[in-house]
Amino acid sequence: MAVDYLSAINRQGSGLNISEIVDSLVEAETAPQVNRIQKDIDNRNAAISGYALVANELGKLKTFTESLNGSSAFSVSSSSSSIDVKVNNQADAKEFSAEVSVNALAKAQTLEFSGFSSKNATINLGSIAIDFGSWTDNTFSINNAKVSENINVTSANNTLSGLADSLSAIDGVNATVTDKGDGTFSLIVNSDTGEKNALRLSVTEDSSDSGLSVFDTSTNNASKQVVAAQDASINLNGVAVTRETNTVIDLIDGYEFKLNSVTSSAVSVTSTTDKASAFATINEFVNMYNTVASTISNLTQTGIEGQEKGVLARDITVQSIQRSLRSIITSELPGFGDDGRYLSELGVKTMRDGSISISESDFNKAFEREPILFDVVVNSIASSDNPLVSASQSSSVLIPTPGAYDFIVGDDGTATLGGVSLSESTLSDGTKQYMSISGDTKGLKLNVSGSVSSATVYFGQSLADKLTTFIEDIVSATGDLEKSKSRANSLISEYNENKAAMEAKVESIRARYMSQFSAMEAAVSGFNKTGEFLTGFIDSMKPNK
Repeated sequence: MAVDYLSAINRQGSGLNISEIVDSLVEAETAPQVNRIQKDIDNRNAAISGYALVANELGKLKTFTESLNGSSAFSVSSSSSSIDVKVNNQADAKEFSAEVSVNALAKAQTLEFSGFSSKNATINLGSIAIDFGSWTDNTFSINNAKVSENINVTSANNTLSGLADSLSAIDGVNATVTDKGDGTFSLIVNSDTGEKNALRLSVTEDSSDSGLSVFDTSTNNASKQVVAAQDASINLNGVAVTRETNTVIDLIDGYEFKLNSVTSSAVSVTSTTDKASAFATINEFVNMYNTVASTISNLTQTGIEGQEKGVLARDITVQSIQRSLRSIITSELPGFGDDGRYLSELGVKTMRDGSISISESDFNKAFEREPILFDVVVNSIASSDNPLVSASQSSSVLIPTPGAYDFIVGDDGTATLGGVSLSESTLSDGTKQYMSISGDTKGLKLNVSGSVSSATVYFGQSLADKLTTFIEDIVSATGDLEKSKSRANSLISEYNENKAAMEAKVESIRARYMSQFSAMEAAVSGFNKTGEFLTGFIDSMKPNK
């Protein structure tokens, strides 16, 4: 109870507790507005916490979907560490069993030019032509699939390290200067691995500055060569094959073989579909998605039918996220062949509350029928209907639009994909490589071996990648959740300003009431004094007895 000092001092006043009356009047006039403002602040703070919870759950789902990239429904094994094998193209991979031997590893040619006094020793002027090909004794055969290069040695690069830098700038050549430890330095030049990638250096000396011919190998390759270039020699199920590198991606379709060492006997390599592992992956995805869906559902409950109202009830942003997630889960996934694919084909069912479910028996039936359905969920795939055209996509920046595109090669060798012109290059083995950098096909790379005039190229974006892209946009610094959080913070600032203004208004109202009641007290006090005077006056007029 408030102490009424005014009434305590003025004992001739009304006797009412003026402070308590004023407090009650001020509260009755201002409390509804103050409470409403505070409720708005509390609601916005709760909404911000809700946005943070949604962002956190979406972030967990994004981490999981990102981890799915590269997952395989195949279990691949090798009986020896000499050979590592993994799936590198889900679209082409199939079950297999093979016996593989490595008789020789691919090697790069190594040339050494020795006897220099320092890393930056001055060399003579002139030019060096670099050809690619193979050496047989002292006979060189040019590899026409690779373009010859030329280096001019001028005052700008006429040091040993300067020449190393110029050589290393050429694709297929790597050069370094090495301290031998005996007071001399050597220029070490390496080619790419593969017999046909060896180097021939042909020097033309400057007429006024002879001596650059110490780097010529056109007639004395054996005297400079430390290691000869060679192909990897492999035996696959009794068939002898060679490859330029020790990482082989075209031995068995869909698989990458890494050759680590020569084998003393055949290595057993197998790949089988693993239903149990594939189901565990999909089931974990279902559980992760349901966790997010449940969190959003609880936050957006409207409070009808006995439900507890969620802190984001009727929030447009989060309701939109909820609808988008459900749409992604149920929508067509194009680009995995001529017909669109759906998550439901894998046995995943959508429930009335927006959650999804899967049974192992339904999954196994679908998976046995079409193992590619697993990849529809976890792996984005580029593929082609022409066995001579290999499609791939690896850029994290250039992402194609899912779908099917016509690949057309003109008579002049130029090519288009989906009507978009492609850049062209030739690999060392003669394979034509085409790249799209614009339009709906941007990021697609095609390797063409043989004569091809047309093909249909497909790009299918997996459900996991589709979710990852969506969540990245939503939780980014400029995404919908951050915008909603910023709006909520702006509203809280406005509400706090209104609250401060109302608090100032409370003091003004209090002062007004106190002034009015003070005047009343003064009047009452005056009336009481007048009453006392009149009472005394009347009493004095009475006759004395």
